[in-house]
Amino acid sequence: MPVSGSLETLKNKGYKVTSQRRAILRVLDGENRRLTAREIHAMMRDIQPRVSLDTIYRNLRLLVGIGILHQISLSSGAVFELNGDIRHHHHHLVCVECEKAVCVSYCPATREYSERAAEEGFTLLGHSFELFGRCADCSKKQN
Repeated sequence: MPVSGSLETLKNKGYKVTSQRRAILRVLDGENRRLTAREIHAMMRDIQPRVSLDTIYRNLRLLVGIGILHQISLSSGAVFELNGDIRHHHHHLVCVECEKAVCVSYCPATREYSERAAEEGFTLLGHSFELFGRCADCSKKQN
C-alpha cells in the first residue's frame, strides 16, 4: 500500500495523521527492506531531529495494531515492514540463523480462537504468528 493509502487508512480509523506517522511511513516506503525501530529513528533524524525513540515505538505499535505495518519478531529484535495490501493478512516463516523472513498467506487463526476469547471476556484486536526454522541456505551450511 503506498503511503497515501496508509494515511487514508489512519484517517478512516479515526486517527490523526501526525508528522511523525507520516515520516515513519515515508522511511519504510523508501527502503527495500525491513527496519528496526532504531533504524527508523536514525533515518528520521534528518526529517524530524527532535523525535524520540519512545515516540517511534508508540507509533509503530499503533500502525501494527491497525494493520498498516507488519511486525516480525526476530531473535535480534523486531523489524517492521509496510503492509503492501491491507486486505492481505499474512504471517512469516523466519530463519533462526540468518533471520530471513518469508511471507505465508495461510492463517492458522480460526473462529474457535475468537469464541474462546469472547468466553473469557476478551475482544480480539489482532494477532501475529511466526514459524521459526532454518531456511534452505542455512540448512545446507549446517550439513
